[in-house]
Amino acid sequence: MTPSLQCQYSGNPLMRQIFLVIALIAAPVAAFTSFELYANKAPAKTVGLGDLSSFKTIVADVQSLASKGDLGGAAKRITDYETAWDQAETAIRPLNPNDWNNIDAASDAALKALRQSAPSADKVNKTLAALMAVLNNPSQLAQ
Repeated sequence: MTPSLQCQYSGNPLMRQIFLVIALIAAPVAAFTSFELYANKAPAKTVGLGDLSSFKTIVADVQSLASKGDLGGAAKRITDYETAWDQAETAIRPLNPNDWNNIDAASDAALKALRQSAPSADKVNKTLAALMAVLNNPSQLAQ
């Protein structure tokens, strides 16, 4: 304190206590506010899409049929996947729209490959592998 302030407040213990109270309140408030400002600038943690095992099971079935050359059976079985995926959209998509879009794009590619008038076994197998990879790691874009 400057000498003039010391003289002015040194004789008044109440004023010293008020300044002490203000300092004791201001320090934690400043620390808490600084932390909150820092924490709010940190990147948000992404949320997963939940349990995707039922979708993976269907895709594994489709892959098995396609690898045996039964593209007709694979096309029928992928309809089960499409139905389940579409029914789950309202619950899953809001959890992480980016991850959902990655899976949906891979799903569309697999559906398109299987539903061509003359599907290519190679293309079907590649799109199904890409779909399974994205189901295993939804933050990755399908290759």
